[in-house]
Amino acid sequence: MNKDELKRQVCEYLDSHSDELIRRGEELLRIPELSYCENKTSALVGKHFEKLGLKQQTGLAITGRRADIDTGRPGPRLAVLGELDALIVPQHKYADPETHAAHACGHHAALNAMLGCAEILTRPEVLEHLSGSLAFIATPSEECQNQPYIASLIEAGKLQFFGGKSEMIAKGVFDDIDLSIMLHAGGSNFTPSGFNGFVMKRLVFHGKAAHAGANPDKGINAISMMRSAMNLLDAQRDTFRDEDHVRIHGYIPDGGEAVNVVPDRAVFTLQVRAGSPGAIEDASIKVDRCVQGAAIAFGGTAEVQNLFGFMPLIAYDALDNIHERNIRKWIAPDAPFTRGIYRPASTDMGDVSMIMPSLHGYFRGFSGTAHTDDFLVSDPKQAYVDSAKMLALNAIDLLWDDAACGKAAAKTECPMSKTEYLEKMRGFSSCRQFGAKNK
Repeated sequence: MNKDELKRQVCEYLDSHSDELIRRGEELLRIPELSYCENKTSALVGKHFEKLGLKQQTGLAITGRRADIDTGRPGPRLAVLGELDALIVPQHKYADPETHAAHACGHHAALNAMLGCAEILTRPEVLEHLSGSLAFIATPSEECQNQPYIASLIEAGKLQFFGGKSEMIAKGVFDDIDLSIMLHAGGSNFTPSGFNGFVMKRLVFHGKAAHAGANPDKGINAISMMRSAMNLLDAQRDTFRDEDHVRIHGYIPDGGEAVNVVPDRAVFTLQVRAGSPGAIEDASIKVDRCVQGAAIAFGGTAEVQNLFGFMPLIAYDALDNIHERNIRKWIAPDAPFTRGIYRPASTDMGDVSMIMPSLHGYFRGFSGTAHTDDFLVSDPKQAYVDSAKMLALNAIDLLWDDAACGKAAAKTECPMSKTEYLEKMRGFSSCRQFGAKNK
């Protein structure tokens, strides 16, 4: 059998099992769970791995799972990833009434694609034509929602990082992996040229309370400090290079409690995004300087807490080329396929791409806007069946025969070693204080 004949049989098999793929995708849609609480979703993944007779590792980064199969022939180890978590979108049609979690980013469909890929690639009539091995990995907490809960897990020593893939890298889950591929839901088929990374910052401004009407001169207004820091930061915009894709945005979770009291505390949660580790660091330092300047100007104090971050995602042409060829030949020959779109958003697949060749492709079958209440499956076949085909076809190309294609791709130079990556990531978790103690 040649490779094209195997691919044709794989597509036919998945088409013939489309009802099952769609049913499972819809089941996952209806059990959305937040970061490191993906217990039902993880259990469903485990049940499927068990059905396939795969040996599992469980409890990886709290709720993650990994199942492996070896062809018995030498070659690279390819990881096929799927993400377990949802995010908070209360008005979504399928939002959980208690947690407000919803699959408004399509993780349920991409996870379902990984499970469909595992089902077909572990069949003996497919596996006998491949070399190397496969690891199917379900990862938690890509969205990093419910941050106070995640922070409590870190404080208790159960986690090091907010992001699930970061945590798995730190725990050695990827130590034996040579290549990683995954898909993400979207409105069309494409592969991005890259994603921003980020550092999440919590800026806490401490002033001095006083009666806001009778003697405001006795107080130090924490909100004024915060506003001044924001104005200083706004004035920095022309110092950011266009090619660094810098984005800085946030919200104010705490700005005082009473209108007639000079607020002695204000909190600003800020996300600093950019397209390279160096650009993230540069923008982050500028934020810190603005906070310091505001604290000094008002005679208050300020604290900068760097909470966590993701690395930028970089594209690998060898993997993107395979993905594009398979979509054009086997999935959607007449549909548009786009490459080279830069995504200023972020994903913790960027962390994986820093240390090994990785693919983060997009598949169609959805309507609406991601992360909002109108993001829904519009074409179940595209969302639940074609996505599984994409992963399986890509894996076949990488591991076919003696896995020459995968071996060549695995030799691609990556930006960082695991040691360098972890050192940089731990720099995203730090605390600095500015100003003088109030008397």
